Amino acid sequence: MSRGKFYFSVDLDRDVNVPLPGRVAAGSLDRGSGPSPRWSSAEKGLGILLDVLDEVGIRATFFVEGRTAEVVDCSGISGHSVGFHGYDHEDLSGESTGVELSSGDVEGILRKGFEAVSDNVSRPVCFRAPYMVFDPGAISLLPGMGIRADSSEYRLGGCDPYDTGLGVVEYPVPKSRDASGKPIAAYLWPMHEGRRGPEDYVDMAAGMGTFALATHTWHMCERRDGGVMDASEQRLNAGRVREVLTGVLDLGFSPAVICRSRVGYS
Repeated sequence: MSRGKFYFSVDLDRDVNVPLPGRVAAGSLDRGSGPSPRWSSAEKGLGILLDVLDEVGIRATFFVEGRTAEVVDCSGISGHSVGFHGYDHEDLSGESTGVELSSGDVEGILRKGFEAVSDNVSRPVCFRAPYMVFDPGAISLLPGMGIRADSSEYRLGGCDPYDTGLGVVEYPVPKSRDASGKPIAAYLWPMHEGRRGPEDYVDMAAGMGTFALATHTWHMCERRDGGVMDASEQRLNAGRVREVLTGVLDLGFSPAVICRSRVGYS
């Protein structure tokens, strides 16, 4: 099979984000001090992941949450492609929070997130909806902000970009089945949690002509189920991410970003 592009994307948002019933803004998983959002793992994990990307020699697409852009030093992602990811990691559908949002509410959230990332990082060129809730109503608002690329959809069997008909090109995150027939999605969650190995994602890529893979910065040093990792666990986790990236590249894929932030990247 001839190989195409490899898109590696990263959600840069609050630690272990969780929707909170009755609230628009997300929190962080309660570790004993309540569900208020925190960013320590997101910031530390960003540094770890940037080191891995430098070692492998690829650029990523970072989807930055608006409030995270205001709290975390994101200067390290200069040279990578920058998108935005809501403002407070809002569920734009309201399904997980029970908060019904009007089209005006959604537009306000998008603009607030876009402006926060523009002011604190750089002007976003693409978008990913929090929780991967793909809402055509929200997506149709993006061209008005100059956004022409989105990555808010899981797609079974492949991830070739396609025109949504809403003025935006969609870059899906693929889903498929592994050799044992179990479902697998190209988010690295299960590997960070110790449930899958790097080979599972390399094998997944081997069956595709284009491949998109995603993770979170906080997941470089904190597990949802196991809490904050110690230094040795962090090194092991970083090594697994490095193994996935090099394994995919060794298959013959060409690294690319979802939408160019700078001349010279595709």
